[in-house]
Amino acid sequence: MSSLAFKEWQAIVGALAAGDQTLILRKGGISEDHGGFAVKARRFWLFPTAFHAQREKTKPAAHRYFEGGSARESSGLALSVYAELVSATFSADWDAVQRLRPFHLWTGESVRERFDWGNPPGLHVLIVRIFRIRDAIALTPTAAMAGCKSWIDVPPGLKGGIGAPVLDDATFAARHEAVERALASR
Repeated sequence: MSSLAFKEWQAIVGALAAGDQTLILRKGGISEDHGGFAVKARRFWLFPTAFHAQREKTKPAAHRYFEGGSARESSGLALSVYAELVSATFSADWDAVQRLRPFHLWTGESVRERFDWGNPPGLHVLIVRIFRIRDAIALTPTAAMAGCKSWIDVPPGLKGGIGAPVLDDATFAARHEAVERALASR
């Protein structure tokens, strides 16, 4: 199993784990390398994060995925979701990114803010296949895991037993195809 984890909002990790979302939109964190965001692994843990404005930056449908709203990176958490990257693309086409609205739980304003942040404008679209971990792994975040960055190292050798995919093959294939069509439409 990978020793890399991908940091993502708690509510989005919840939506991915429930099968309500199969994509991640990423611009890159403030602390990313000079080249901006880059895919560093094809398989990785999902590391849920929380911050004060997350609820306002997600659609109401995402709010059920907040666990009391008080989680912080400095407190312990459980890694319970593992992802496999199926495809990754960068879209500088705002119309294409807008067509992805039905496939994610961020607000339109939040997506636009990410799209416009930095240079060049655009977003990385990651389509991921999600697996639940049979036995969630308790993890105490370290100072090296904190901050606005996409990828963090987790202790090597974490094993929780990867279970079945969250979505069956046919459902996942249909969603993957729908997202790809939305990106390619003119």
